[in-house]
Amino acid sequence: MSATPPSPGDSGPRDDALRDEVAHLHEAVQSQRDIGMAIGLLSARFHCSTEQAWRTMLRVSQDSNTKVRTVARVLVKTHDGTADAADQETLATFVHHLPASGWSSGAAAKE
Repeated sequence: MSATPPSPGDSGPRDDALRDEVAHLHEAVQSQRDIGMAIGLLSARFHCSTEQAWRTMLRVSQDSNTKVRTVARVLVKTHDGTADAADQETLATFVHHLPASGWSSGAAAKE
């Protein structure tokens, strides 16, 4: 085999594939973090088990045709006050699918 290795400055297809994979894994870790946080928020807010909170998120996702990771991200961002206009709009599309007590659209809902 006489393959010539790429020069140090060259970005070959393998480098691009590795960068894509790292970006994908980073996104997956962030999504899992948001999902875990959202389950905790739902559980605390609606006084339910984590299993019930997970099922609530799944139901909201299915009923609103929104990905679970998006539901989680929007709930977390709304809770911590970093939701932008697009997040607020997304929240409006599925907030009526949450339990009757609803979800505050403000930062860190104060009870």
